[in-house]
Amino acid sequence: MKIKLIVSAMSLGAVLLASGCQQWNATSPFNGYTQTAPATPAQMKVDAKILGSLVVLNQNEMAAATLAQRKASSPSVKNYAAWMYKAHNQNLQETQSLSQRTGIAPEKGATALTLQRQGRQEMATLNRFNGKAFDRVYINAMVKDHAAALHMIDHKLKTEATNPQLRRQLEATRAHVAEHLQQARAVQREIAHG
Repeated sequence: MKIKLIVSAMSLGAVLLASGCQQWNATSPFNGYTQTAPATPAQMKVDAKILGSLVVLNQNEMAAATLAQRKASSPSVKNYAAWMYKAHNQNLQETQSLSQRTGIAPEKGATALTLQRQGRQEMATLNRFNGKAFDRVYINAMVKDHAAALHMIDHKLKTEATNPQLRRQLEATRAHVAEHLQQARAVQREIAHG
C-alpha cells in the first residue's frame, strides 16, 4: 500500500512538473524579458551601416539648419531651422548612445556615402541663395529631404535592421521625421502665400 501511494505521488509530481515545463522562448510572458539570439557578424555589419546612415542624415540636417539660421529672412524659416538643429542633434546623440549601448560602431556604407554626397550638394546649392530665395530653396529642400528620409526608413532601414534596440530607434526617428515633414509643408505653404 505504501509503495502504491509513493508511486502515485511520484507520478502526480512528474505530471505536475511536466505540465509546468514548456519550451522557453523569447516572447513567453513568463520570462519577464525578451531575449534575442546573438547577432551574426553579417547582421551587425548591416546594423552598423544603418547607424552610419542615421548619423549622416542627422549631420546633414544640422548643417543645413545652421546655415538657415544665419541666412533665412523669414522668422518661420528661422524657427523651423532652430527646431531642426535641436531635434536632429538630439537624434544624433540618441543614435550615438545606442551605438555605445549595443557595441555596434556606425559605419559608412553605400547609403551613408550617398547621403553624405547629397548633403554636400545641398549645402552648395543653399549657399548660392540669400533672403526670400534662400527661404524657398531651404524649405523646399526640407520637404524633399524629409519625404526621402521617410521612404528610406520605411523601405530600407527598418526592413534591414536586426537589432531590436535599433529597430526601436528607427521607429522613434520615423515619428520625428514625419512630424518634421508635416511642419516643413506648413512653412512651405506659409512662405508661398506671404
